[in-house]
Amino acid sequence: MFKIIYPSNDATLYEGKPTYNTGIDEILEVGKHLTVAVTSSHSLSRTLLKFDMADVNSALTKYTKTVNDCKFMLQLYTTHTKNLPASFTIDANVVGQDWTNGTGFFNSSTAIIDGCSWNQPGSGSISWISSSQNINMPTGSTLYVSGSGKGGSWLYESGSAASSGSATLYSQSFDDTNLNDTSVRPTDINIDVTDAIKLWISGSGGYTVPNYGFILKYSDADESNAGVAGDIRFFSRDTHTIYVPRLLMYFDKSSFETGSLDPIDSNSFSVYTELKKSYKDEEVTKIRLYGRDKYPQKSPTNTFPLQTIKYIPSSSLYSVIDAATDEVIIPYETEYTKVSCDSTSNFIYLDMTGLMPERYYRLEFKIVNGFLDEYINDKLFFKVTR
Repeated sequence: MFKIIYPSNDATLYEGKPTYNTGIDEILEVGKHLTVAVTSSHSLSRTLLKFDMADVNSALTKYTKTVNDCKFMLQLYTTHTKNLPASFTIDANVVGQDWTNGTGFFNSSTAIIDGCSWNQPGSGSISWISSSQNINMPTGSTLYVSGSGKGGSWLYESGSAASSGSATLYSQSFDDTNLNDTSVRPTDINIDVTDAIKLWISGSGGYTVPNYGFILKYSDADESNAGVAGDIRFFSRDTHTIYVPRLLMYFDKSSFETGSLDPIDSNSFSVYTELKKSYKDEEVTKIRLYGRDKYPQKSPTNTFPLQTIKYIPSSSLYSVIDAATDEVIIPYETEYTKVSCDSTSNFIYLDMTGLMPERYYRLEFKIVNGFLDEYINDKLFFKVTR
C-alpha cells in the first residue's frame, strides 16, 4: 500500500542572487551557472525541501505501522535541463539548521528577504553554519552540522558511524547512458530516504534529530570540478501541474487467505472489478477484483460457472497511472503493491488522499504466474474528486 505526502516548504538558494528568497517559485533548481562577470567562474544553485513528519506519523497511526515497516522515496520531476555533463551526481543531504520558506521569486525586480537565501536561513541576522561553527548535534552523538557559512548547512557523521553507512547523505548518479534517453526524463529524482525519516521520527543510537528537510545539490566533487556545469530544474510545490515533489511512503497491508476459492486457469482467465467511476480525495477504499475462467465448463456441482469467483496468484501486483499523461504515480513494488485475497475475492486498498483531485487515473494489474507476466489495464479508470 502507499501514501503520498507533499512538501510543506521548498525553495532554491542561488549563489548568483545571494539575498533573494524563492519560496513560492514554481521551479526548483540544482546546478552550476557561468557567471556574467567572470566567464570562467560558476555560481551554484541548491534546493531546500521539507516534509511535515506529522503527516507521516498520522499515516503510521492510521495503518498501525511503525517507521521500520515502511520505505520512503523522495521524488522530484524534471521540467528542464541545460548543458549537463556526461555524468554527475546529485546529493540529498539532511539539513542541519532550521530555515524559513519565504514568499519570494527568482525574477523579482528587488530581493524579497522574508525567508531563506544563499546568505542566510531566514530574514534575521542568523547565518548558515560554517565549518568554523561545527556543532555536535545532539550532544553525545556522532552527528555534526557543517557548511561554508553560505548556501545552506547539513549534517554529517564522524568516526566509525560514517564508515558504516550514513543516514544523513543520499545520492543519485546520472551518466550519458540514460541522459540520451529523452523518452523517460532520466534526470528525475527517485531516492530512497528511509533512514532519514527514521532519524527524524524514531531516532538512532538513542537520540532523535529535528526535521529540517533535505538540501539537494551537486556532489562535493562535482561542485568543485570546473569541468562539471549545467543545471536541472524541477517542478516545485507551487507548480500548477501534477508533478509536485513528493515523499512516497510504502508499507505492506496485504493478506492472502483464499478460503474455499479455487485458483484461476492461468491459460485462460479474465479479471473484472467493482471500480466506481469516482472517489473523494479523502477516501481510503477497498477495491475488489474478481477472477474467473474465460471458458468455464458446466458440471453437476457447478451449474453457473460464469458466476464462479476464483483467485489470481498471490504474487500479483497493482500500479496506479495518471490517465491523461500515462505518468506512473505508483509503480509495481514486489513487497508493497501486492494484491490481497480473502474468502470472497482478491482486493486492494487505495489511499486517495495523496492523488491529485479532479483528475482521472488508471489501474493496472500485473498477474505473475511462474515466469509468465500478464498485464490487465483495460477500462479500469476512475476519477478523484474534491
